[in-house]
Amino acid sequence: MWKNHLKLWEENSSRSKRYPIPNFDCHNTHAHNGHQATSVHDLHPGDIRIIGAMGDSLTAGNGILASNIIGDFIEYRGQVWSIGGDGDLSNTITLPNILKKFGQFLWGQSYGTGSVGTTNSMLNYAHPGDVASNMPGQANAIVQRLKTDTHVRYQDDWKVITFFIGGNDLCDYCHDQNGYSAANYIRHVRDALDILHNNVPKLFVNLVEIFDIAPIAAMDGGFMCNLVHNIVCDCGHNKANSEMLKNAAMAYQQELRALVNSGRYDTRGDFTVVLQPFFKNTEPPTLGGGSIDLSFFSPDCFHFSKKGQSAAGLSLWNNMLEAPQYKEEQWHLYGDFHCPGTHAGHDHSFFTTYKN
Repeated sequence: MWKNHLKLWEENSSRSKRYPIPNFDCHNTHAHNGHQATSVHDLHPGDIRIIGAMGDSLTAGNGILASNIIGDFIEYRGQVWSIGGDGDLSNTITLPNILKKFGQFLWGQSYGTGSVGTTNSMLNYAHPGDVASNMPGQANAIVQRLKTDTHVRYQDDWKVITFFIGGNDLCDYCHDQNGYSAANYIRHVRDALDILHNNVPKLFVNLVEIFDIAPIAAMDGGFMCNLVHNIVCDCGHNKANSEMLKNAAMAYQQELRALVNSGRYDTRGDFTVVLQPFFKNTEPPTLGGGSIDLSFFSPDCFHFSKKGQSAAGLSLWNNMLEAPQYKEEQWHLYGDFHCPGTHAGHDHSFFTTYKN
């Protein structure tokens, strides 16, 4: 059974190495004007100096470059879509590698492998297994680091933090529907965002919507994948829970939207939280015959491979440049990079907010 699983994954992995990276020329066509932004609502990609991330194993980078199930325990933080700093945009699509194209100093991105708190992790405070209730702790940790690290000009540097949580909450939802209710989920998210809002100047927060985990956890990738899914996400692996989990994910999404739309985080000119919904309707990509394209996933068929990370990195960037009413709500698979000011409803060179 293991040999069959390995053969199937290796066949898909060979396809993942051929993932096309689109041409990127935004740093030339929409270069920074050399003047630092005075408001979060006129924040150009070239203004960003500090980058951070919060979340779970999908932000810690578990399994991205893994060649076997054991490799899924390794945190490939340097490859993560929202915070990875390995390589450059010619070989690794991540938000930091895109921002570095604009030629400015950038600090905080992760490198190589390692757990949270290691030197390589930098400002990636994601921890495998974490749920929404862990987010206030992550927020406090990142605030303390920003205040004390000599690489950060706390009051002067523009910062981006990408916040993505909820997969493990949904994976445990069937065991404790009250504890992992949408009300509790959003309470923890709100508490974490409040910590950032109350403490961090010059900050743009990407709040990434959670996806419905059931299609991923229930997909059939062979014996080993089924075994892993039954251990790490048995709620999702049981197809009888699909409708319940879909409704729970939708409730989480609705609470995130309500929180952001409340204006709670638009009370001053140097801070905002923007919902990035590219995962909202994302499902596992399929091949021509309708079977799941496992090349987007690591050997455990749950975490993302480098190909999946690339799709997420490009999608995050594009969402950041799409006006709220035009934001894509699924992966931009094999799409091109947006440039500032070139997408519908976006007539300026800044990251889109609810006030520009």
